[in-house]
Amino acid sequence: MWTCWRTRNGSTRIKLAISRSIPYFFEDLRGGFIHQISNLLRFTGIHANMKHLGMKLGIVKAPENTIPQISDKSPIQQLATLVSKPIIFASYCIDASFQGNLKFCGGTKELNLLVKLLRQKGYEAYMVTYDGSYEPWLLDSQPHLSIAEYREKLKSAQNVRCVTSLAGAKAFIQPCQQIYLWDMELAITEHQDFAALANLYQNKLQGVAAISRTIQAWHMAHFQRSCTLLPNLIDRAFWFPTPEQRQPRRVGYMVEGSHTEAYLKIIRETVQAKGLDLEFQQIQGIEAEVLAGMRSCEVFLSMNIGKDFLWGEGCPRTVIETLATGGIVIAFDIIGNRETIQDNFNSVLVPRYRPELMAEALVRLYSIPGELDRLRSNALALMQACHTFEARWSAIQEFLQL
Repeated sequence: MWTCWRTRNGSTRIKLAISRSIPYFFEDLRGGFIHQISNLLRFTGIHANMKHLGMKLGIVKAPENTIPQISDKSPIQQLATLVSKPIIFASYCIDASFQGNLKFCGGTKELNLLVKLLRQKGYEAYMVTYDGSYEPWLLDSQPHLSIAEYREKLKSAQNVRCVTSLAGAKAFIQPCQQIYLWDMELAITEHQDFAALANLYQNKLQGVAAISRTIQAWHMAHFQRSCTLLPNLIDRAFWFPTPEQRQPRRVGYMVEGSHTEAYLKIIRETVQAKGLDLEFQQIQGIEAEVLAGMRSCEVFLSMNIGKDFLWGEGCPRTVIETLATGGIVIAFDIIGNRETIQDNFNSVLVPRYRPELMAEALVRLYSIPGELDRLRSNALALMQACHTFEARWSAIQEFLQL
C-alpha cells in the first residue's frame, strides 16, 4: 500500500509538470513567432493595421482598457442570485469502513462548527456520514444525513455546496458535481490523497480553503489556484474562560502518543529540581469533560508531535481551545501551533521533541511575576479577534461563494 501511493503520487506529479509546461511552450513559440513577424512588418509601414487585425482575430492580446468587463461573480454565484440559498453538506466519508464519524477528531469538530455557523446564518446545512450515525461526544452535534439521504437531496436541490476535508472522501464526493475542499492536514493531502486531489483540481474542485497559511501556500504552489485562509473555528457559546474554576499551579496535558509518559517524566523531574511545586492534570473524555478540564488549568502542555515528520499536525484544537478558556499553552512548533501561537506574546513555542525545553518554559512562566496574566490577556484578545464565528464568517463566504 505504501509503495502504491508513492508510485501514484510520482506519476501524478509528472503529469502536473507536463500539463503546466505545454501551454508555456506554445505561448513562448507563438510569442517568438509574432515578435519576428512584427519586426518585419514595422519596416513595411503596415504594422498598425496588422496589429488591429490580429486583435480582432484573437492572435494579439488587446490592451486591458479595451477588454470587456467580466462579472466578479463565478457561474455558481451568478446562479445563486437566481435561486434560493444553497444547501450545504459537509463530510469526509470514504466508504462503509471509514464512515466520516470519527470520535475525538479535530476535523469532525471543525466541520460540525462550520455547519452550526451556516445554520445560524439561515442556511440549510448538514453533516453527512455513511449511515447517518455519529458519536455523541460533542456539546452540540448538528443534524446528520446518511449518504443515501444526501444523494436523494442532491437530485432535487438546485443550489448546493458540498464541503469535504479529505480529497479521498469517495462516497461523499462521487455523487456531487462540484466540491469545496477545506484542507486541514498535509500529512494526508501530501501523501495518500495527492493523486485524488490533483484529479479534483482538474474536474470537480470549485473552491479551496486551508486551515493554515502553510497549507494555503502549499496548494497555491502546487496548483496555481487561489486558496482561502480559514483557520480553526471556536464556538464561544461554550469555549470561554471561567476564572473562578481555574486552579493555581495546575498544569494540564493530554496523552498525545506513546512518547507522552516519557516526556511528562522529564518535565516533572525538571520542575521539581527547580523547587517548583505543580499539579499535573490529565485531560481526556468527551467535549464537556475536556472543557471543564481546560478551564481548571493555568497552563496546558501540548505534547502533540504530529502525524508527519515534516508537516507535524495541521490543526491541533487543544491549543486553540486552551487559549479560548484563558489557559496558557506551551506547545511544540508544528504547523497549526505556530500560526495560532505568537511565541512569548500569547503563549510559548518550543522545538519539537524537546520536553526539557517545555520544562524550562514552565519554570520561566512561574518565575516572572504577572507573566501568566500578560499572556492570557493577549491570548483572549486574539481569540476574539480572529477565531470566533463572526471573525471567520467573511472567509467562509469567500470560500463557499455565498
